[in-house]
Amino acid sequence: MGFQRLISTLQSPPPWSWLAGRRPWRRLGSAPLWRVPLELLQQLHWWLIRPWRWPRRPPKGRAALPWQLTLSACWLNSYRPVEVSWWWALGVRSWSQLAPYSPDSLAGALHAKRRQHWPDQCRPALQLLADKAALLACTPERWRAPFTLLHLQQNIHQPHGVVEGHSEIPNWWWEALRAEGVVLKPQRGHAGRGVIRFRWTGSALEQQALFGQLQADAPYAAEAAPAADAEPPTPAQLLAHWHRLCRSDEPALAAPYLCHSTELPAADPAVVVRVITSRRSPQAPVAVRVAWLEVPLCEGVVAFISADGVSLPNPGEPLTAAQQDALARWTKQLQSGAPLCVRACLQAAAAMHQRLPAIDQVAWDWIPASPEPLLLEGNGGFGLLVPQLFARLHAAALQP
Repeated sequence: MGFQRLISTLQSPPPWSWLAGRRPWRRLGSAPLWRVPLELLQQLHWWLIRPWRWPRRPPKGRAALPWQLTLSACWLNSYRPVEVSWWWALGVRSWSQLAPYSPDSLAGALHAKRRQHWPDQCRPALQLLADKAALLACTPERWRAPFTLLHLQQNIHQPHGVVEGHSEIPNWWWEALRAEGVVLKPQRGHAGRGVIRFRWTGSALEQQALFGQLQADAPYAAEAAPAADAEPPTPAQLLAHWHRLCRSDEPALAAPYLCHSTELPAADPAVVVRVITSRRSPQAPVAVRVAWLEVPLCEGVVAFISADGVSLPNPGEPLTAAQQDALARWTKQLQSGAPLCVRACLQAAAAMHQRLPAIDQVAWDWIPASPEPLLLEGNGGFGLLVPQLFARLHAAALQP
């Protein structure tokens, strides 16, 4: 284990749970016992060092949490304050109500524990899901957009379709760049890291981070191509600019920006449907466990809405009138019945799970396009927060 990796590991919480499930202490996951001393150091770091990094005041518009809940959830256990704010917005007011659930920091340990008796602990499927290009390559063509894998050295550039006479340029590149744009993202990555949309507007290149915001000192899009050319950048030029933006030299997956179906209200960026599929055993049928839409309202606010039109409460500042109107349009349409493009995402996700090597649960991200949904990626190590929030919301709705 390298020094930097050791430091990063020590700064992470251990896979331990305190005062939950009627047990004073519980060790989660399937890690060997020799790691217990390391986990003890992780716990001491979490208890003694980490609290000094907590915000002294809640962000603007977010409710102040009672110290009793913060002590049990964020200090004794490994919840982040922002996670507890989501639970607070959902009506959770005490540790006894929160204890049955798990913080996102334990997602890896819980996934590993559930998979320890599956064939090869689901490693073949996890390796395929970790490589976005490999996953798309084995996806039926009707469920994927054209894409290309860009490397630092263009002699190993692997396009899916190229312009005749210009082997380094995919045949869809120029049209996509001048229309809705091209999206670059890491070949291996998660949590929306480095997902950036580029669009040529006629004489200049626009850039937009689709998750979060670009850093304040991010290079300007004009640096992607020589200004004197007044031409859109080639794949090599755009990859070099993306590397500067992300401060990395890793391979990037490039694909046209995808728009959702006109069956749904307009939104920018496009709506994403996340579907979590599961199976109880390698031979069991695949079922949809939970699904929701991630809907951009405006001004950077994203609403999480189930396929039947139930939205999670917003833990931050109150929504503006425009945001409330947009949310009402979406929930009203979904409550009257999920459109075909949304239902098709659920069906396609179950079919894709069937195509994978044995794995218990997968989170899929789809663009609800027409006539067929388009796959963005799959994730075998997905977070726990939003699925658990929807589980509690639906359980509360079923109570008399």
